[in-house]
Amino acid sequence: MFKQDLEKLLVLLEQAQAEKKFKKVAKYYLKIGKAYKKQGKVLKAIYYLNRSSCLYVKLKQQYKVDNWVEELENEQEPYEKKIQRQVVEKSSDLNTLQKMQWMLLTMSRFCVLFQHISNLPDFEGFGKLDNMIDYFARGLYWKPDGDKEYEINDYGEYINEVFLSLVMNDYTKKVDIPNQESFVPADLEMGNFETYYFIAAFVNLQSYIFDKLDEEDLDMDIQFVANGILADYYYRTTDVDIEEERKIQEETERIFSDYDFVKEEPDKERFLERIEKYKKIMLI
Repeated sequence: MFKQDLEKLLVLLEQAQAEKKFKKVAKYYLKIGKAYKKQGKVLKAIYYLNRSSCLYVKLKQQYKVDNWVEELENEQEPYEKKIQRQVVEKSSDLNTLQKMQWMLLTMSRFCVLFQHISNLPDFEGFGKLDNMIDYFARGLYWKPDGDKEYEINDYGEYINEVFLSLVMNDYTKKVDIPNQESFVPADLEMGNFETYYFIAAFVNLQSYIFDKLDEEDLDMDIQFVANGILADYYYRTTDVDIEEERKIQEETERIFSDYDFVKEEPDKERFLERIEKYKKIMLI
């Protein structure tokens, strides 16, 4: 009976997503999260409860699930949270430039995915991330042209506006991927905060190259380095332990390889070469 009820809720969720009835989507996320919680499937419960919370915030409705999520995370730490924690711990050994390099290396790996997303209506500007990465990478070593600040700022404001909008939760907009499930923009949110970390990292990089950085903000936002795991895509599309996913294993290896790389204080030629290589990687 329980399994049948859950399957019915998942069908109703899919229907609400197809009809773009976001209040119903949020309601079914919540119900499905509660159902998985009762079933003891902790990570699935966390995923759906976070989806519900994120959407209710956008709908400006109050329905707090944070305590449930915190309780479940204490019961079983999600893989992406573990990696974020390790990133924060390791970052204490890095100077400001090295932290910037570490964040930028992660951000550069979003270029191919963002290019695909840019083919979707309302996301056309995402493809310009490639240019932003070039500006940041060179700005770490050479003083950037002043007029680039306006272009960078416009892009940051644009993606922030999209991240905060309901178009992120439109599941009719899909990036088709050969031989696997489609990617949807909401998969970027990875819980409630990952699009925030993306914007925060973007602003930190912008501030750094134009000598306006607040060091205290940087220490909080370094968690962005783990964003490339894209855990929500796997929570949504599979039932296996995401640690077993080859793409996640590869991204985790890159994250900590990048730490070792920036710790060695590479010269600008080696750093820019690594950036160019990463701009060709598809994260999922």
